[in-house]
Amino acid sequence: MAHVRDYVNNYGNVSFTEKPFCDEDNVALCMSFYMPLDKAVSASFDDEPVPFKDACDKLFALRGNKHKPVGLVLVKGISKLLMDMSRQKRYSEIKVIACTDNFNVKPAVQFNAATYFLPTGQILVLFRGTDDTLTGWKEDLDILAFDGDVPSNQLALDYLKEVAERFEGDIIVAGHSKGGYVSQYVVLNSPKEIRDRIVAYYNNDGPGLASYDYLSEGVYEEMLPRYHHLIPKSSFIGMMLSHDDDYLVVNSSKITGAMQHDMLTWKFKGDKLDIMDDITKAGKIADLVFYDIRTTYPKEQIAATERAIGAVFEGIGQRGLLDVKSHLGSSLKGGKRAFKELDKETKDILKATTKSAKKSFKQASKTVKRGEYKKVAERLGE
Repeated sequence: MAHVRDYVNNYGNVSFTEKPFCDEDNVALCMSFYMPLDKAVSASFDDEPVPFKDACDKLFALRGNKHKPVGLVLVKGISKLLMDMSRQKRYSEIKVIACTDNFNVKPAVQFNAATYFLPTGQILVLFRGTDDTLTGWKEDLDILAFDGDVPSNQLALDYLKEVAERFEGDIIVAGHSKGGYVSQYVVLNSPKEIRDRIVAYYNNDGPGLASYDYLSEGVYEEMLPRYHHLIPKSSFIGMMLSHDDDYLVVNSSKITGAMQHDMLTWKFKGDKLDIMDDITKAGKIADLVFYDIRTTYPKEQIAATERAIGAVFEGIGQRGLLDVKSHLGSSLKGGKRAFKELDKETKDILKATTKSAKKSFKQASKTVKRGEYKKVAERLGE
């Protein structure tokens, strides 16, 4: 059973000139970017680009020359992947510049981007997904609750414009999870002169955009031939918000959609991802549930859920999930206290939302069981 590290180690001796940038490189680079390269590469566009190998070696040394997890759900396998890549000709020839780390609690912002110069002259702009911080998770909730209108959108758009203004060459944009959402957002909201330079953009199991209207707009159709949307077979995160049907389904070694979100679990066949014909029943149920939430739930229900979870996060009082684990007792007490202090109206809305979600799940399960599942385009056309 092969995964992304096998791909890196088995085909890393092949240069980008011999084998152009592909879906599989996108997986490797997006996953490895969960490592805090901002500790080894300056955030400034004015500094000299750093060889990828040098940045990896510096970061590894700063972390005690040991493979450590980046967070509770960001396992140490990411560190191993990064260092595997640094030792391979294919990736060691890359240079990195402008590794940003924008973090703010109120409003919630966890934004990380980096620019990679490929030896072919192409420019790869990477956007990181959600990290280990509760603020990062809070921003995800804000995306769901506020129609995708979060500070990271503008930060990402400004970052891409800066890249396009400063450097010549074709541009590739990529990200995983929230990073995939941001990648799609910035490409579809970029000026025409920037879009014309984008030869590929990747949304790896990231949520869709705020409204399904974008699917019928000219920019989406214009960029569709350059769009790469990858989701695991039982996708959960990728079914959120207003997503499209233009995805490739990747096999995974894990069972549930939440665990399959980790691209380290995505299967490979040789130098290609293991692509399946369709998503599983679990993926279809998730799709229908989130579609129902997006199209029928009153906005106050979603907003109340966001407020409640945000208050609990604040009550927990920790920076990241590893901190929660280390201070589990006090974290649970703080979260429980914050929930109890919610106003009655919010609690009542939460109860109604929970009831609605159960109903949505039951209906979706029946629909899939009867073989009546329809993709988004068919549902929108009804």
